[in-house]
Amino acid sequence: MKTSLLLVLAAFLLASCAGVGSSNTKRLLSASGFQPRKPQNEKQTALYDQMEPYKLYNKEIDGKMLYGYKDPDQGVVYVGGPKEHEQYQKLAVQQQIAQDQRVAAEMQMEAAYGWGSYGWGSWGPYGRRIYY
Repeated sequence: MKTSLLLVLAAFLLASCAGVGSSNTKRLLSASGFQPRKPQNEKQTALYDQMEPYKLYNKEIDGKMLYGYKDPDQGVVYVGGPKEHEQYQKLAVQQQIAQDQRVAAEMQMEAAYGWGSYGWGSWGPYGRRIYY
């Protein structure tokens, strides 16, 4: 159950990372061991041109699964295998959990200090305070 939930979450994160936050995705890919590669021949250039930018692809080549992420800004494809892809998924999930925990902590702090509109109210006419 827990593993399937992580896989679903990882798949969602992969889909949501495309295009939005591409620099973050590139950092995660690099940290996971993906290597940036420039197209070296006509076949690679043709494949590169067909790829949609900022999207993680998978393809079996000569019996090996490879993953690629096109970065048109740098003119490269970040390439990795199953090991790198698995590490990327782990890092993406860890990052999402950390971000969720940070947001929850900020919300708790705001509630504790009464920084929401409930605790502060607003100013009404003639400089009088209106509390909600």
